[in-house]
Amino acid sequence: MPNSFDGQVIYIVADGGKARILQHKDGHMHEVSHFAAAEIAGSSDNGRGDFSVADHHKQEFGKRVATWMNDQLHGGSKPDGFVLAAPAKVLHVIREHLAKPTQAKLIKSIDKDLINIPVADLVSHFDIPETGWKTA
Repeated sequence: MPNSFDGQVIYIVADGGKARILQHKDGHMHEVSHFAAAEIAGSSDNGRGDFSVADHHKQEFGKRVATWMNDQLHGGSKPDGFVLAAPAKVLHVIREHLAKPTQAKLIKSIDKDLINIPVADLVSHFDIPETGWKTA
């Protein structure tokens, strides 16, 4: 199994409304893109009191992150893999909406909200192996 290091793996740090796309190069993280949730109009509880509008927004944003990840495998620069960090509820939504080929490229998922950590401090949160991540 080959190892991937320095820019071959896409790191996604997300919460319920923001996502940062990063790559690791020369021992540092670099933000290459980001996006935020669009406002979703209307009520989402559909008569159920256990599902808030905020929860609906997180669900929809998690699906959007998963779609973005799925789309990366169909683009010109196909990554060797993905490392994903998000709070548990959002992480679950993202993972359940990943296509099978994208799931196969998910190297690691981390149940942490790292969205407000400065880019310079993120590398220490990923425990990147010295030789890089093992990829298929």
